Amino acid sequence: MSERNASIDIAKGIGIILVVFGHNWIIAHDHGELFRIIFSFHMPLFFFLSGAVLHHDTAFKDFLAFKIDALLKPFFVVLAAWGVARIVLSGIDARTYLLGMLYGTGNTIEWVPLWYLPHLFLAILLAWIILRLTNYLRPGLLLPMFCAGILLALGVITAHFCAGLDVQQFDRFNLLLGNRLHNFPGLPWSMDLIGISTAFILLGYAMHEHVMRFSFQPWVFAIALILFATLHFFFDETIDLNMRLYGNWWISTAQALLGIYLVLSVSTCLQYAGSLGTALAYLGTSSLFIMIFHSWIEWKIFGMLARWSASEYLNASLAFVAGLLLPLLLLSLVKKSKLLHALLLPKTHIPKVRSSI
Repeated sequence: MSERNASIDIAKGIGIILVVFGHNWIIAHDHGELFRIIFSFHMPLFFFLSGAVLHHDTAFKDFLAFKIDALLKPFFVVLAAWGVARIVLSGIDARTYLLGMLYGTGNTIEWVPLWYLPHLFLAILLAWIILRLTNYLRPGLLLPMFCAGILLALGVITAHFCAGLDVQQFDRFNLLLGNRLHNFPGLPWSMDLIGISTAFILLGYAMHEHVMRFSFQPWVFAIALILFATLHFFFDETIDLNMRLYGNWWISTAQALLGIYLVLSVSTCLQYAGSLGTALAYLGTSSLFIMIFHSWIEWKIFGMLARWSASEYLNASLAFVAGLLLPLLLLSLVKKSKLLHALLLPKTHIPKVRSSI
């Protein structure tokens, strides 16, 4: 990409707000209807947007170096630093923590949302390989779309299979990895979910031109909103990839695609909304950093506020704001420190070129 697309940054901003809210007490304490609505599309949205800006024609070594720097480096730096603190101050078992970190699923690491980073790394690499192969075999978008459909079907079948496993079979394994939920921990770096995530990445890639030139269409938006609400009212399926939950794959996929369309429609309008659009775009450009730090911050703030206030909804609302804004403050401090910048932020740059296939 030769320049940033404001509507995509705004869409990421909306997405990260939904992620932070989805991990807030208001949503998480009962996993009610708001949970089911938000989770039905917010993670597919991020995979889709990753595909929409994917550079598949970059040399593999450059692409690999950039993704390691952008995704794996912060994952290991943050969890390693947190692990040292926990081992020294709380006396947790170092071996269990290290194995859980290397295994890298939401069930084996203490900062659960970070499971997304190594998994996105794998999914993007797989998407890159598929695009290279399909472009070599037959240029065009039909074959990548076909691959996306096959991958999604396999991914949903795998997710349903994992959800039905006898968890007692993994007791020793969970003890070794420190899985506190004592459920199926997933494959390393959540490889069992790679069909689902890569499918949405490929779909985003295939829709690149439409996303770049997206225009708000009131009647289509209204129909999509009605369909989205109707599917939730009558079927109420949802998606929680970390918990290996993917409802009826026709309904869940339709809800995810409709949710993505609705967010893109709203973000297209908000790019002309002045300071609001600018603020959301800034959240979008900072979304990866917010993704890393928001959960720990908002639950710490929520616990601290509970000492002075009995209003859980007020405490959770303030914690939500802190979960969005404090990572931005931390990001500004990191940018001012050469050491922290080198440890947490990408220092390499992928060539800004994207071919049409």
